[in-house]
Amino acid sequence: MQAALLVEPGKIEIREVPIPSPREDEVLVRVREAGICGTDYALYRGELNVSYPLIPGHEAVGEIAAMGKEVKGLHIGERVVIQPNFPCTACPVCLSGRGNICPRKVRLGLDVNGVFAQYVCVPAPYVWPLPEGLSVSEAALAEPLSVALHAFRKSQPVPDEKVLVYGTGVIGLFLIRLAAIAGAKVGAVDIAEQRLAVAKELGADAIYRSAAEVEKNAGSFSIFFDASGVADAFSNIVNIAAPGGRIVLTGLPHKEFPLLTSMIVRKELTIQGSMIYTDEFPAALDLLKQGNMKIERLITETCPLKELARALEGFSSPERIKTLIRIP
Repeated sequence: MQAALLVEPGKIEIREVPIPSPREDEVLVRVREAGICGTDYALYRGELNVSYPLIPGHEAVGEIAAMGKEVKGLHIGERVVIQPNFPCTACPVCLSGRGNICPRKVRLGLDVNGVFAQYVCVPAPYVWPLPEGLSVSEAALAEPLSVALHAFRKSQPVPDEKVLVYGTGVIGLFLIRLAAIAGAKVGAVDIAEQRLAVAKELGADAIYRSAAEVEKNAGSFSIFFDASGVADAFSNIVNIAAPGGRIVLTGLPHKEFPLLTSMIVRKELTIQGSMIYTDEFPAALDLLKQGNMKIERLITETCPLKELARALEGFSSPERIKTLIRIP
């Protein structure tokens, strides 16, 4: 099969490699489209500790090409989307229903070979059949939508509640859309004009290009989603939050930042982390099937596997939101 191998930071080679064989509890997925995300970019830049060579990538949709003998309830040719984090299912964290933070979870495209290849093996419980009528490109965004939906459920707004989303990458834009559908009054913060324009199309009532603009509305927002991973964003959020405000952190910062503890205490703020997802995939697929997530505004490019390195090089472009890789 054809596969994109990351042989060292910044170097991807398209090679012919053996097709993997599924174990008894696995399915072999013929990958059709795969999305690029920030984790792939960090991996490409050498910022993550992995063993080389590695096939990267974890957001993907395809169809089942083969199955292990213990797999039930699925069939060859069935279109599926991949849930790419596999918890151990046996530790106390998993047994509490929080497999997303299992310390022994296996991550596709990091701990094992990923989806920028024609075939990938996945444990059968971690593939989800596509609803009838959902396109491959729409389904390819089920994974980031699940991330956003998990964060959104941490502090779900009521109609007319004021929500501020820091960062308008794909997760932030999904959060804006979810909040708008819920009837909230949504503000979006970013420096990229192109992404702010998309935020408006997805339902943002107000857009802010700087912390100074946001500070003029201090005390009016009660829910914050930080999808930026920018250290200064958290300080700004704490400063402008209304008393009793709720803050959900979804972005992984490039550096740690100090906690403004006195203000957190005085305002009695609630701060929550949100890590990937637990059981959100079915709901995400249902939302995509309903057709009101405006997916067409989020997919900015679809390119062939041979152009993966070029697409990764351009990941930080303000014009780019979601790039899909078409697998030959």
